[in-house]
Amino acid sequence: QAGACAAPARRAGMPARHALLVAATLVSESSCIANVAAPLRVADVRCDAVTGVWTLQLPDGVSGDGLPTAGPPTAGPLLPSLPSGAVLDLEQRRLEGDGNVGYRLWRSAGAMCRWMRRNEGAVRGARVLELGAGTGAVGIFAAALGAREVVLTDGEAGLLPLLASNARRNRPLLSHGTEVTAGRWRFGDDPPACARAGAFDLVLGTDITYSVNTERDALCGTLRHLLEIGPDNGRAARCLIAHEHRRADMFDVEAVLHFANEPAAAWDARDVCLGTFLASAREHGLRVAPLVTEAGRRVQRAPGVVEMTTDLTVFEVSRDELHADPTL
Repeated sequence: QAGACAAPARRAGMPARHALLVAATLVSESSCIANVAAPLRVADVRCDAVTGVWTLQLPDGVSGDGLPTAGPPTAGPLLPSLPSGAVLDLEQRRLEGDGNVGYRLWRSAGAMCRWMRRNEGAVRGARVLELGAGTGAVGIFAAALGAREVVLTDGEAGLLPLLASNARRNRPLLSHGTEVTAGRWRFGDDPPACARAGAFDLVLGTDITYSVNTERDALCGTLRHLLEIGPDNGRAARCLIAHEHRRADMFDVEAVLHFANEPAAAWDARDVCLGTFLASAREHGLRVAPLVTEAGRRVQRAPGVVEMTTDLTVFEVSRDELHADPTL
């Protein structure tokens, strides 16, 4: 049923992960408790691939008059500037195949870069690993903030030339001697040679939690490996992930209108993908704690048309052996 619903979303220019989200949220209520009316849903959903802004068409007869119509734009620049005022120069090169999403920037990368700007001391002089790097934006931003070494990794072999190209394009922004390398690393596989030469001070990932939808435990297995103490791989001092919340009720008219621009009751509320990740993390002996959440925004841009951005959270993953599943 969800697969059938995903097709029109793809025709609207939506990436595969967003198309499946739309499908899942549109059908989720229909399989819940019998005799309970499903919530009223928005009539049409589109997502801008450049800005990450959702455009929601409300059903006929439903007004968005309670929403703000002016003020800050729904989405600004995806990445912040560096302390010097410079901005990264990043190529976004589309690969063949409908399923690839790593060639472009995602809003969660901006949340991670803003965290690094506020915590430059944790980045300066650090050895940094980026997982699921895609364009390399986060790792290269860390290098430009003064990281001494950055290793960019992604599971898609076709993205490695893009990572190398973006590192070269931004070389003038890096300190002399800063080293940036790239290698292929699929979650759950053994680390590549470039990621085995000692411990990392920071392991970073943005919008990689969606991978639990295809391989539930691969990501947490990789994070546990990085956080373990061992002679071969060392120990990652800190592991941070930025996540864009795609909540189960994000297309409910009531949630769009009546809870507009209010924070969620809990940082992980009704986020099915995040819930799966958190369950896997617990089983792998990992503790997950939110560091900062950036609230999304809803604005009425025309009668019956709402622009929306979703919440973003940067959270830290650490070891929690007390609750680990001994069979993993």
